[in-house]
Amino acid sequence: MEHAVIEKANPIALSEEQKVKLNQYKIQTRKNNEVFLRKHPEVGCLVSDFLHEVLLKRPENVVEFAAEHFTQPDIRNRINSQIKEEKKLLRREARREAKDS
Repeated sequence: MEHAVIEKANPIALSEEQKVKLNQYKIQTRKNNEVFLRKHPEVGCLVSDFLHEVLLKRPENVVEFAAEHFTQPDIRNRINSQIKEEKKLLRREARREAKDS
């Protein structure tokens, strides 16, 4: 015996207007995050450096490892060096692309 599917109004579902506003909010948040991350390349370097070390050393206690990692006295110098290297690479790529054009 087939059962008819009866759709009831969902009181917690978003209205079309709410969906549009939510989507606009999500888009604006992504744009704002992108702008922030472009202004602060150190964020990407910090995350990348941490993940590299975690995957390389595979600590049992990741939280403890993170606490130690981010309190290392030389972390500022390491991150600044990474940023400088990334900028050099970007300049080389830009020169190469300009030369190829």
